[in-house]
Amino acid sequence: MKLRRFTVALALVAMVAAVTTATSVARSTSANRLAGLPNTCKTFGNGKYIIASDLPLQGSLRPLSLQITQAIRLELKQSNFKIGDKTITYASCDDSTAAKGSWDPQTCTNNANGYKSVKNLLGIVGTFNSGCAEIIAPIVNRASGGGIPMVSPANTYVGLTKPTGVAGEPNKYFPSGHRNYARVAVPDNFQGAADATFLKQKGITNVYVLNDGEAYGTGIANNFVNAAKALGITVLGNDKWDSNQPDYQSLFQAVASKSPQAVFLGGIVSLHGGQLIKDKVKVLGDNNKVLLLGPDGFNDSATVTDAGDAAEGMYVTIGGADPNALKNSAGKAFIKDFKRTYKVSHLEAYTAYGAQAYLVLANAIKKAGSSTSRPLITKNLYSQSFPKGIIGSFKLDSSGDPSLGGVTVDQYVGGQSKIITVIVPPVELAHKALGSS
Repeated sequence: MKLRRFTVALALVAMVAAVTTATSVARSTSANRLAGLPNTCKTFGNGKYIIASDLPLQGSLRPLSLQITQAIRLELKQSNFKIGDKTITYASCDDSTAAKGSWDPQTCTNNANGYKSVKNLLGIVGTFNSGCAEIIAPIVNRASGGGIPMVSPANTYVGLTKPTGVAGEPNKYFPSGHRNYARVAVPDNFQGAADATFLKQKGITNVYVLNDGEAYGTGIANNFVNAAKALGITVLGNDKWDSNQPDYQSLFQAVASKSPQAVFLGGIVSLHGGQLIKDKVKVLGDNNKVLLLGPDGFNDSATVTDAGDAAEGMYVTIGGADPNALKNSAGKAFIKDFKRTYKVSHLEAYTAYGAQAYLVLANAIKKAGSSTSRPLITKNLYSQSFPKGIIGSFKLDSSGDPSLGGVTVDQYVGGQSKIITVIVPPVELAHKALGSS
């Protein structure tokens, strides 16, 4: 009896040891697979290969970025976390900090350096903020194995893909000599031209411009100024607002001395944009008295949350179609699936673009067949055609820009964004928005 008990005990010990060993091997394999990923990342799935997103998941842009991550997960779930014959782990990575409440340059740098060391990372969906893209793109462009492909759902700064007059753009973002970046959002020269066209249609003859001093904010402000001047609208000023200031009443008192009919805010809401809107209304009057217009950096539910009633009547634009009003079959199916899956009634400005950016990357990976060559995947990014894309029919050109020029104008009414119109600015005006004659 004692011998039998001893034999059974030995068997149990062996079984536990085997399970422990298997678990340790599994953990080791998982750890090796994820080694190098930034500590800002949360992973989903257990695939051999990794797709990362790089977005600001803290601060005012969190609601918008969170929906982009959900859109990517929805597409992955529908394909059982596979792209072709490759199993995928999705890493949702944060490029913001709680202290800043927005994207953070050092975090973008740290994330990029982490991505460089992940050998089985096939691509990145991101970034959201153009300033962060300026940091990450050249770092991952130099990654061993031919650089890491990037597809942004929301970067709109023109200089990331085309010359702007700024020294070295866009080549300085691709130090290897080979591009690794594409986007699905409409660049800011088209958005700036559409914004100026909208003011012209509203009978506005003069405007005061404020910008947040960042790449995106300065870029869209300058694009708007160039287009406005081309349309005969007088630009009364183009000044920076300091996001570290507690309020902006003195700034708007200086603006008031110019008696503007409209104010244009070039920047993002997470840089104290809510307070900026409140003080605009406090000093200049409500948005019916002095029209207030912001680009896609203010097309975010956080604008109403942060500015409260002061946001009422403000106009904001999107570099493309409003995802709540997609009429094509793929777009309508996406809206239905997203709302059902995540129990929401309203999609943020770039939710559908998050799904589309992922699908652009996934299609490039599929076209590589059984290969995991990142240079081949990157090469496949360009000149793709999506006749049945979620955001509509479009192509990507050789520089990575979409063949979309339409810009949606929304207005905050009763705390919700309402679609007002869609403007397709003339290509000639979009060129002038770059400062071209």
